[in-house]
Amino acid sequence: MESTQVVQVLRDRGYRVTPQRVEVINIVLEKLAKREHPTFNDILNEVKQKMPSISASTVYSILRLLEDSGLVTSFEHNGRTYYDSVSPHINVVCVNSDKVIDIVDENVVNLLRERGVQPLAITVKALCAGQ
Repeated sequence: MESTQVVQVLRDRGYRVTPQRVEVINIVLEKLAKREHPTFNDILNEVKQKMPSISASTVYSILRLLEDSGLVTSFEHNGRTYYDSVSPHINVVCVNSDKVIDIVDENVVNLLRERGVQPLAITVKALCAGQ
């Protein structure tokens, strides 16, 4: 999804589109396009480089709005919240390195769908070789 599409979804739902919201949206979408899994602190640090006066609570509220609107999803690991795209895939969290690897497996997704489950993301904690 592109920034203009996210902005339009928010407008269609009656939300104001502020410069702060646009900046957070751009950062999140840029990181997700690179298949990264940014944490709240990753996003906050990057947005503060461009908007030094933005508060942590503002960034948190924007991320919550994006998640509540179904535009991103999140998962927790070791006390950190990671943000992710809503396309169905498997997040493998390497517990020995805190690295997150995306795996797209239509067989797993289809198996869940056959059982009435519409997955957004599946999180698996694992020991990863070479990490």
